Amino acid sequence: MEKYVCLKNGNGQQEIFQKENPYWKSNNLNNRIMNPNTKIFLFLITLLSFSAVQAQTSKIVSGSTGFSVKYVLGTCNGTFDAPKGTAIFDEKNVSASSFNITVTASSFNTGNNSRDKDMKSEKYFFVSKYPDIRFKSSKVEKDGTRYKATGTLTIRDVSKTVTFPFEAKKNTDGTYALSATFEINRLDYNIGEKDWKLKDIVKVDLKAVIK
Repeated sequence: MEKYVCLKNGNGQQEIFQKENPYWKSNNLNNRIMNPNTKIFLFLITLLSFSAVQAQTSKIVSGSTGFSVKYVLGTCNGTFDAPKGTAIFDEKNVSASSFNITVTASSFNTGNNSRDKDMKSEKYFFVSKYPDIRFKSSKVEKDGTRYKATGTLTIRDVSKTVTFPFEAKKNTDGTYALSATFEINRLDYNIGEKDWKLKDIVKVDLKAVIK
C-alpha cells in the first residue's frame, strides 16, 4: 500500500503528501503545512488548559483560625495555626471546586498555659493521638451571594458530615480570600464532657488565602 500521494499544495505546486500522517499535509521538511483540523484542535486544547489554570487556585498560602466559647467567667477566645492544604475554587464553575484542609490541633492557644495544656490532653483534643483537625469537601455550591461547602469534618476519632457557609473574594493579584464563620458542638466530637462551667457550642472563624 502506498504511503504517499502527489497533490497540489496551497501554492499550486505539486508535492508529495504522506497519507498516514494526520498532522502534516506534506512530507517536505522545508514546506510542511499543518492540517487545518489539527490547528483547531490544538488551539482548543491550549485555550481550555489556559482557562482551567486561570479559573482555579490550589494552595492555601496564608490564613487564620480563631474560635470562641462561653464559660462561667465570660467568653474564652483562642486560636489555632492557619489552615493548610489544598483549595480549588472556580467561581464560574462552583461545582468543580473542592477543599482538603488541615488545622493542627496541638496549636490550640488561649494565652493561658495551664488551660491550653488541659485542652490538649486526652480529656479534650488528645493531640498526642489525634494531631490534626481535617475537613474534606464532597460538594461545593452557590448559595445566594455566598457559597457553602459540604463534607466530612474529623476531630479526634469522630467524623461527621457538615455544611459550612463561606464567602469568596477575588484579590487584585488573582488570589482568593475565603472566610467562613460557623458553629460546632464540642460534645459531638468527644471534646470534653457536659459541664455547667463550659458551654457546648464553639464558634469558629476560619480565613484562608488561596493561590
